[in-house]
Amino acid sequence: MNFLPQSRKSIYLIAPFLGAILMLSFAALPVTAQQSNVQSISSGAPSTVFVGNATAISGSASFNLIGTGGNDTFNLAGGNASAIFIATGLLNNTFDIVTGNPNTGTNSSTFSLVSGANSTFNIVQNNFNGSVSFSIIGGPNSLVNDSSIGPVSSTLFSINLGTNSTASIASQFSGNQTTINIVY
Repeated sequence: MNFLPQSRKSIYLIAPFLGAILMLSFAALPVTAQQSNVQSISSGAPSTVFVGNATAISGSASFNLIGTGGNDTFNLAGGNASAIFIATGLLNNTFDIVTGNPNTGTNSSTFSLVSGANSTFNIVQNNFNGSVSFSIIGGPNSLVNDSSIGPVSSTLFSINLGTNSTASIASQFSGNQTTINIVY
């Protein structure tokens, strides 16, 4: 009969020690200079302006932007980070994208962009020090307009556009792993 009360006393004495050990183990973890930025934003209001900016982030970044109101604008900027941009809109949207950090050209970003009819994808590449991947799906009467500020590193384009759409890919590709796939 005496076993149960003593075991409870032992638990009450052991619990603070275990808590202290756990606290010390979490406090002793190394702190790195890397940052992590995760943003997820959605809006059903028309003409919403979404901003995903990774130029000041030194670690990884992830942006998930969803606009269901139509006539939305998505301003996306790659940067020092390894970034993933997912932007989805309903229709009549504008996507303005700068791929790398304007000062260093550093970037290893993936852009996954989906929109309905009458959408425009304006891309300015300045990733001369990093690779970029694009997956773009646009509805009918859409436009993809790609240009660069000087030579750019490896780039992957996978573009699927609806009828009466146009894609102009005019960057100065200098990377050894550049692939462009466009389907209308």
